[in-house]
Amino acid sequence: MDLTSPAAGHAGLDERLRLASVLVEIGELGAGETRLLQLLAEQPQDREALSLLAKIKHIRGELSAAFACWAQIHTLAAEGQGAHMRLASMLRLAQDPERGAGEFLALGQNQLWRKPAALLELEGAFRLFVALRPDEARAACARLAQKSREQDRDLYKLAVLAEAWIAELAGDPARAAEVLEQLGNERGFGGDTDRALALVRVYELLGRAEDLEKAIHVCEYLLRTLRSFERVIALGRLAVLCRSAGRPADADDYDRQFQAAFQAGMHRPTLADAVAAAAGHYLPLPRLAAARFVAGADPAAAPAEMTEIGELPAIREIPAMPPAGAELRRQAIAMALAGNRAGARSLFERGGEVLDRKYLADLALLDGKPEQASRKFLATLAEDPDDPRVIGWLLDQAAGAAGAAGDAIRRHFAQPEHAARAVAALEALNRESPRRPAAWRHLAVLHGLRGDQAAVRRCADRAAALATAEARRKSAVGRVLSAAVYHFASRAKGLIHEVWAARKPVAPGHGGFLDEILGNLTSELTQAVRNSFLAVREYARANLPHLTGDILDFNYSYKVTKEDEPSGGLSAGLPTALAFLSVFLDRPVPQDLASSGVLVTDAHDVLVVRPVGEAEWKVRGAYNRNLRLVILPEGNRADFERSIQVPRAVSSELVRFVPDLDSAVKIVFPDLD
Repeated sequence: MDLTSPAAGHAGLDERLRLASVLVEIGELGAGETRLLQLLAEQPQDREALSLLAKIKHIRGELSAAFACWAQIHTLAAEGQGAHMRLASMLRLAQDPERGAGEFLALGQNQLWRKPAALLELEGAFRLFVALRPDEARAACARLAQKSREQDRDLYKLAVLAEAWIAELAGDPARAAEVLEQLGNERGFGGDTDRALALVRVYELLGRAEDLEKAIHVCEYLLRTLRSFERVIALGRLAVLCRSAGRPADADDYDRQFQAAFQAGMHRPTLADAVAAAAGHYLPLPRLAAARFVAGADPAAAPAEMTEIGELPAIREIPAMPPAGAELRRQAIAMALAGNRAGARSLFERGGEVLDRKYLADLALLDGKPEQASRKFLATLAEDPDDPRVIGWLLDQAAGAAGAAGDAIRRHFAQPEHAARAVAALEALNRESPRRPAAWRHLAVLHGLRGDQAAVRRCADRAAALATAEARRKSAVGRVLSAAVYHFASRAKGLIHEVWAARKPVAPGHGGFLDEILGNLTSELTQAVRNSFLAVREYARANLPHLTGDILDFNYSYKVTKEDEPSGGLSAGLPTALAFLSVFLDRPVPQDLASSGVLVTDAHDVLVVRPVGEAEWKVRGAYNRNLRLVILPEGNRADFERSIQVPRAVSSELVRFVPDLDSAVKIVFPDLD
């Protein structure tokens, strides 16, 4: 994901990206996706747009579509760690020969590719390493490097980097540094990014003061040269290195830069982004005021920490000479969100455009004057009759408002030409966000004003069904979000998927069994799910007998989503336990919370949560998904104290660490009797 816009110089594209990110933040995923698809139709390889589109798919749970976007980004992001990724793939294949460590590689059904002899030789070195013969593995890499030095410079570099990495993995970082430094003395490799990234790792492992200073120097070079998401990691590493080197002021500065870059890379808009987007497109002030944006670099726009809009300092000064157009509106919006409505109103009135008048209506609404807001909104339809937000708000008022304001709204939409424009706008909104009930409810009101009762019933029934489905999604019993990791050619990607548990009644006292396990699970995970079911069943009966008296009156099932990829490992133990416990208690688990942890049965009423691998990537996945909380084992706390993947401020806000299931249950079910 590129932090610097690939569309530099194309202000329109940047504006659409910013608007889309703000729309996602306030929950309008369909509107954000529409703008991204328009952008990608013009710039199909825009990595930022692809990344934000993947985020939208991720939030919706459309994981296959998200993977497709991530895979496309992966093919475009060739910069940084390309050699390391190739070597990591070879090591992974050497550890699992059935997946391709041989002369041929399976490319598809009934299609094989014969690997070049040189790659087979390099894979052989990794097989020696896996066989616990690191010295022979390094020697094999050195021989290949010597043979290819003049004929194939790319292979030569790969072999040298492999020799250094094997030395690093074998616990000899001094030898690894020596190999990498020698490579840097050769023509063409002094500024090589792959070599620099490997050097930083090795210098950090050596840990001496002079090595840490060398690592800082190389990292600062990478910061100047990298233009991909690896630049964010360089900032995180610099913060850690400076703290280790006794440079706390530099460490704090890099921490702030790391957090800002991380949040930008995850498409979390700042308040300044929201204000700029709203200055060009109508975004209701109450929606913006209810949202939570990350702190920006401008201290006048937001305090240093992540903050709610309502905590912003008031902006009270009104400029003597108003700036033109959007800039005037931008100041007015900032004032309104900071709580200075009088100042904002003055600037909006001086602006005078239709967008300014919509915000004046919002201010009237925030002041508790809905009739005044109705008149102002209604007046804007003369110039902009197709705004579904304004139309929807007015129709909500028409459904319940009495008096002159309600009558004026009803008269307006009773006119055929106005009603036709409103129907078209609302139907377009339904195509954009087909699962949201609001537009269908508004259509029902509109058809009622037109006297079309059949259409009223059809739209009202659809709105009611969608509202019921939405409520069910938000409070589904047995559905739990699980933090996991997916690998693209040895590059990790954090993601959130679902695990489901369900029950069906049987003869009283004759149940309590796990009947079905569905999904694409490895045999290890299947057995772990069975073990977890029995452990959690006994835990619930021992610790919550007053709430689980009917536990043996049902049989149970379990499912892991994302069936086109096998799910394995033991880190799904904690979310699996919470899913079963949700069903046993008949209580929903919050859908803004994910978890990961290995479940260990110490006794029938004691379940311990053990650490998981790649915890930092799982937190990145939760942050990308815009979740409120992720629960991890206490044993993973140390992973975040010196993390170069997740800023400390982000992990402190997002992560809760637990030693056992009891602690997790108190977080997930705080009102449990």
